[in-house]
Amino acid sequence: MGTLGSRVQSREFLTCVLVLATSTGIAAIVAFFLPGYPLAALGAAAAGALTMALPASDWVGAERKALDETRRQLEGQVRHLEAALEEANDAADQAHAARGQFLAAMNHELRTPLNSIIGFAQLLEMQGVSDDQRECLRPILRSGRQLMALVNELLEIAKIETDRLELSPEPVLIRELVAEVVDLMLPAAAHRNVALATEGVAGPDRFVKADRFRLKQVLLNLVSNAVKFNVGGGRATVTLSTPDAGRVRLSVADTGPGLRPSDLARIFVPFDRLDAGRQGIEGTGLGLPLAKGLITHMGGAIGVDSTPGSGSTFWIELDETSEPGTHSATRPVAAHAAVGKGVVLQIDDNVANTDLIEHVLSKRPGIEVMTALQGRLGVELARDHRPSVILLDLNLPDIHGLQVLRALSTDGATADIPVIVISADVTPGLQARALALGARVVLEKPIDIPTFLDLVDDAVSVSQEASCRPVQ
Repeated sequence: MGTLGSRVQSREFLTCVLVLATSTGIAAIVAFFLPGYPLAALGAAAAGALTMALPASDWVGAERKALDETRRQLEGQVRHLEAALEEANDAADQAHAARGQFLAAMNHELRTPLNSIIGFAQLLEMQGVSDDQRECLRPILRSGRQLMALVNELLEIAKIETDRLELSPEPVLIRELVAEVVDLMLPAAAHRNVALATEGVAGPDRFVKADRFRLKQVLLNLVSNAVKFNVGGGRATVTLSTPDAGRVRLSVADTGPGLRPSDLARIFVPFDRLDAGRQGIEGTGLGLPLAKGLITHMGGAIGVDSTPGSGSTFWIELDETSEPGTHSATRPVAAHAAVGKGVVLQIDDNVANTDLIEHVLSKRPGIEVMTALQGRLGVELARDHRPSVILLDLNLPDIHGLQVLRALSTDGATADIPVIVISADVTPGLQARALALGARVVLEKPIDIPTFLDLVDDAVSVSQEASCRPVQ
């Protein structure tokens, strides 16, 4: 096999071999590599090699301990970060819940006084006031309605941001919706000398999957802007097209001054009105941001194309559907008839609201008004007195108004009494639940006095007709 010098090139190699050969097979390993090597010398060399290797072993152990300590420190930091993240998530959830509670509270607390302000102003306007007094009333009503519009938009945006927006998707007939919006905007367009037109709408019926009320709100905002920001003698056009298979686009084009490229990035930013304030055009800067939020939540898209000096085109796209849908905000009401005597029970704990209703119904001499400030008391009074109509607020101190409605509709003594729900927070979902529980109609505060009186007259007439029918 050769000599030691021919087999081993260095003492370091021998040392590594001896360190590795610490098991009971050391003699066999050495005999294979170094035949004839003295075992005594081998033992001495092994002992020396092992002695030399000990410091390295100690170093490896120290490194292992250091790594273990680092690992423990990192694991502690991870646990700390996980705990901090959990606390942050809890805080975010609490803030989200608090924001929702604040939203609900503000919705009620802002609408309720506005109901009194606008309601009593309408009452004064309906009375025989002088021209000077009427001129004083008009800014009160105009400002109250502007404030109400601002409250509505702020609350809608807050609902979108907190994922509390309730939608009721259904197949919506585009032709019908566009016709309604154009009819609503014709007087304003005529006043500003702007022509309103449609293109592609009168063709085959097309339906989109959307919340009808919200979609109408968005389209009305776009057409209103096309009229307001137009020029005298200009034109606003609503166009229906299908850019892609399964999608429907509604475009609203105007012949106004258009938008600068720098304005396009700001057009959907809340409260950013661009130059509208300097142009003397009323608004809040919330209409377009709200429109974007609503369309996005309905699974659609919204955008704008504009060239300075050539007008702007705002567009929305939604998924097309082939199934027709129906929509109804109220139950059918009977034709208006002369109102005789009747009893109206209002269930509401807000004194300003009850005072307003009493003043409004004083226009009907044959109507007696009863008031219950709590829901349970209202149910008892309804059973005992069987009023002609019940006016029901939903935010009551003891039980929710929907519970009152359920109790009235399931009791044979009160099930046929018409109930008009008046609420500061009318969502599509709440409206659907109220109608399903037997409400005749759902009104949102602040109420429009002439509309309210018509509804009460119709309900009283229906109640009187029912009471005059012979018992079968």
